[in-house]
Amino acid sequence: MALWIADEGAGLIRSGADGERRLCAQPLSLCACGNTLVCAQAQQAAVYAADTGAALGGYPLPPGARRMCALPGALYCLSSDADSISLLCPRTGRLLLCAQAGCYPRDLALSPCRRMLAVAGGAAGAVLVYRARELTLIRSLPLPGVVSAAAFAGAELLALCAVDEGRLQSRLFRISIHGVVSALGCWEGLPGALLIHPDGMIVCGVLGKLLLLRPDGRVARCLPCGLPACLRPCPGGLLCADALDGCVTRVTAALTDAQCVYRGDSPLDAMVL
Repeated sequence: MALWIADEGAGLIRSGADGERRLCAQPLSLCACGNTLVCAQAQQAAVYAADTGAALGGYPLPPGARRMCALPGALYCLSSDADSISLLCPRTGRLLLCAQAGCYPRDLALSPCRRMLAVAGGAAGAVLVYRARELTLIRSLPLPGVVSAAAFAGAELLALCAVDEGRLQSRLFRISIHGVVSALGCWEGLPGALLIHPDGMIVCGVLGKLLLLRPDGRVARCLPCGLPACLRPCPGGLLCADALDGCVTRVTAALTDAQCVYRGDSPLDAMVL
């Protein structure tokens, strides 16, 4: 297995048993797609073999590819510049479907059943829920402020928002299957990333803090950080890509220990493949 890091300043970095290599410039986000890794740049995807890091080609992407996720035979690309979500063929990059997705959308997540896709609609102030295979909009769920991150917690949704009512705050909301919104937490400063553990525990990154929350929003543990740009599961815990502090940290699932595994310029994404 190898550690892949998308550092916007230093490039795409692969660190494995065969050493460390820099593969392409100005990466924005990563996505595991079968036995390949797709790296989004400004308007281009670079595709690599996950096991060796060998370059397999590339294809155009919508501009500002902020986040990606994949299903078998399907690559979803969220474009913050085009305010859209695109469904592409992961092998050729051929555009299959496209839908409008808020205003400067920030994040996307697949449901556990893989039939629904949620988009954090950014300045549109809503979480948008689509049928994944058709990209048809099912619901638009309004929330206060700028919706920065979204994640499924079973059949429910969690959303992290930036709300400015005289002072900037990060607010975490739970949205029930019936569309009922309840507040789970509020912290000073900008919101970062969001991750849901299989056991229902919530990992929430905001300015200066990486928080482990119980399902009811109570804080179980807190670690200092800069501003987490991306949180991803990895063996033994999770990876936190922190563009503000310029580091990638491997954190245990219970947030009891953290180890810096990379220090660079501005890491936006990281994963172990």
